[in-house]
Amino acid sequence: MATPRWWSASLPDDIIEYILACLPPKPLIRFRCVRQSWNSKISDPEFINKHLSMNKAKSLSLDDDDNNNNNNNGYLLCRSPRPVHDPRLIMVRELCTFVCNTNSNSSLTEISRLRINPIYHDSSFGFCNGICYGTITVSHPAPWNFCGTSYHWHFSKARSLAYHTVRNAGIYLWNPSVRKHKRLPAVLDDDRFNYRSYGLAFPTSQNNDLKLLVFGCSVNREQLRAQVYTLSTNSWSWVEQPVEPLDGSVGSRPWIDSSSCLFFNGALHFIATASQGYGFILCFDVDHEQFQEIKLPHNFSLSPELAVFKGSLALIAFDQDGVCHIWVMGQNGLANSWTPTISVPLPGVKNFLGCTRSGELVIMKSDNQVFSFDPVSQNENGYGILNFTEVVYTANLLESLLLLNE
Repeated sequence: MATPRWWSASLPDDIIEYILACLPPKPLIRFRCVRQSWNSKISDPEFINKHLSMNKAKSLSLDDDDNNNNNNNGYLLCRSPRPVHDPRLIMVRELCTFVCNTNSNSSLTEISRLRINPIYHDSSFGFCNGICYGTITVSHPAPWNFCGTSYHWHFSKARSLAYHTVRNAGIYLWNPSVRKHKRLPAVLDDDRFNYRSYGLAFPTSQNNDLKLLVFGCSVNREQLRAQVYTLSTNSWSWVEQPVEPLDGSVGSRPWIDSSSCLFFNGALHFIATASQGYGFILCFDVDHEQFQEIKLPHNFSLSPELAVFKGSLALIAFDQDGVCHIWVMGQNGLANSWTPTISVPLPGVKNFLGCTRSGELVIMKSDNQVFSFDPVSQNENGYGILNFTEVVYTANLLESLLLLNE
């Protein structure tokens, strides 16, 4: 007897599967209710990988097309500044996601909301290709940890190091597209470290796997080690290469700025500081799990943020006079390849959030208004005033079915 097809249609199965793989997650989630065979197929890990691969290719084609008609200017993830009441809890905090519209009436449109049990000491958050990670430190078990859509959050006060003990912290991955989250196993040798920096990435050589890099540093900075979580094995492993600066310092360990992490060209990039104020960019090659160093420009004295500016690695920094300086790195990755591209007055900036695909800067002003700023034309587009004090930005949000079966 012939094997029954998992759907009834006149088209071949492979054509139907291809059509479904081109769809966004939201209708696919609904289609799982059509029949059991559809649910089994859409939940199949092979189909999930195929769907992600096709969305990656689509995203790359948009990146290569300077004239693409993308209808948004990126996404914001925000945490509410004060607890809100919930009938099931005494108080909760909320994470909200907004899309930055590019129509004539530039605005923010809320696309999701997540309520969080507030019993924690500190937390953090951010984006990477539509999958998110986050930490939460709880003082006792809570029955309503999550409800709604989920994102990765890594929280650091005033965009600086998160000065808090995270021995009891849980680390989570969330996928907003399918409203699923996953708590990760405990990190290795957790009691040795007090401060954390995180970076989430898709390795290029391992197709659709995910890796989360975690730095642990002792209070006296005598120990700095890195470990990696791999989604496919659901396990942690130590990075064998020691984390050391390449400036010739003996016995010096770099101090990682947890507020600046950028995934670019297959590597996670962190702003780091070693002995005598020696600053550099510490890069982690996600495929080979090796560290490299990129030197900052000569005599660079500002405190920069990392960004991708029109396809290139860039430093965005503001001086005391409110002037924004943009340095762009050349192809060879050497210190002498940094080029001061733009210096433009931009006063009243509270936080630099990121760069759009077209090279606009996404900024939060001191009055919590978020706007995009074109450093060439010096035009501003305001998106509105947010009731949030902690905000992160991404130019892309790659939808996928990852974590669907969690």
